Amino acid sequence: MPKLKINGKEYEAPVGQNVLQFCMDHDVEVPYYCYHPGLSVAANCRMCLVKTSTSRKLEPSCALKVQGDMDVDTQCKEVQDARKSVLEFMLINHPVDCTICDKAGECDLQDYTYQYRKGLSRFKEDKVIKETKILGPTVKIWQNRCIACSRCERFCNEISGTGELSLINRSDHSTIDIFPGVPLDNPLSLNTVDLCPVGALHSRDFLYQARVWFVDTKDSVCASCSTGCNIKTSALDQEIKRLEPRFNEEVNGHWICDRGRLNYKYVNDENRLRSSTGTLAELARSLKAVSGLGLIASTYATCEELFLLKKLKEALEVKDIGFLTEVQGKDQHFKKFVIHADQTPNTKGAETIFGEEIVKNGLKQVIDAIHKKTIKGVLLLQGIPNFTPPEKLEKALDLLDFLAVCDIQNSPLSEKASLRLAGATVFEKEGTFVNYQGRIQKNRRALELPSGCHNELDLLQELLQILGFRPQILSTEGVFKQIAKEIPTFKDLSYAKVGESGVAVP
Repeated sequence: MPKLKINGKEYEAPVGQNVLQFCMDHDVEVPYYCYHPGLSVAANCRMCLVKTSTSRKLEPSCALKVQGDMDVDTQCKEVQDARKSVLEFMLINHPVDCTICDKAGECDLQDYTYQYRKGLSRFKEDKVIKETKILGPTVKIWQNRCIACSRCERFCNEISGTGELSLINRSDHSTIDIFPGVPLDNPLSLNTVDLCPVGALHSRDFLYQARVWFVDTKDSVCASCSTGCNIKTSALDQEIKRLEPRFNEEVNGHWICDRGRLNYKYVNDENRLRSSTGTLAELARSLKAVSGLGLIASTYATCEELFLLKKLKEALEVKDIGFLTEVQGKDQHFKKFVIHADQTPNTKGAETIFGEEIVKNGLKQVIDAIHKKTIKGVLLLQGIPNFTPPEKLEKALDLLDFLAVCDIQNSPLSEKASLRLAGATVFEKEGTFVNYQGRIQKNRRALELPSGCHNELDLLQELLQILGFRPQILSTEGVFKQIAKEIPTFKDLSYAKVGESGVAVP
């Protein structure tokens, strides 16, 4: 490979390698606005200019490819002066309203201005005033702050393929806008907010909710469909404030759908279950006393919870177990993104632990057994938010002598329960999911479990312990180690091997 020298340090880089991306990958700072590794190159912001041995003028490093042996300088005075000039040009009409802008604290324009712009503005004329408007159901724009980087426009053209956004007008009047009567209203629209390097585009859901330096951010995975998009959860005062995509080339790339991003409001809504109508000791006595027991779980449960449920099934010699899942329509295919119809995160995990046949047809067998009176009691572990249960299941549950339900919301299922337990949402527990690809990924807890609610991992272990079938209560990682010993698909895996990006299994 040819030699690429950056600021005097020599690297090997393949011909055709993007110089800016190479610098980013090797921790060489080069400021930029319009470039994004998931989009085509526009080279219109001119912030990433560098000096190179292959050209007599400064070159935008985002559009510069390695060409044989070449020297690149990202720090010389000529480059520094160019960056200052570019910033001065951008700030001519940009409003100085950082204190009221939701982007404050994570704004590239703020950061680079602090780094490269010193002193007062030389601009004495009136600023060009542009419109603040709603672009669609999810996004609002402050056009005064737009620097015309075109990231959002390229996203709508290249990723969602919906093309709602466009750069309009010329010169200092340039800005992003929609065609009249055609709002920004596609299922991936909020990715444009993530892409905006300044405070022009804002999520109407997150607007004015929290200052970013106050929120507690955790890496996790989205539980809203079988893709298992990698996300960052931001919480403040025990409330989820926003979900953002986290890059994983093997799963979701840089993106996430709007449904997954906004599917958190149920955690603190008025319908949330926050207390139980019985104890685990009472539940254990009832399960032992009932004549003919069936189990029902949901594919929102983690692999660890499902493994413990399997242990309970074996301990109580339960014959029939069924699964609740949620499939809506068909997969939605966009230009470079797919939203899967399976609206639960762990169908593949349930199939791995219990078998595909049980996950697909087990619920029907449980319902049939209830009607035949061979099942007279059911332990049901729900957890799918805003779930509408099948009508056949609702009617069958009315025939039972005993029904115990662990759920996160008041629902037709929990209302029928003889004994009701308040469960934990995915944001309040840890564990692993297996996405549709067969990739094991870790879900991270973002919130503390509310008082009166049960973590199903502990609930099942305590129940097994009361029944005399489990010697001790283990951590989530401890249960995963047991899965790795007993389930062939998980063989020799550990939390360390799963890592932050997950691991593919057969």
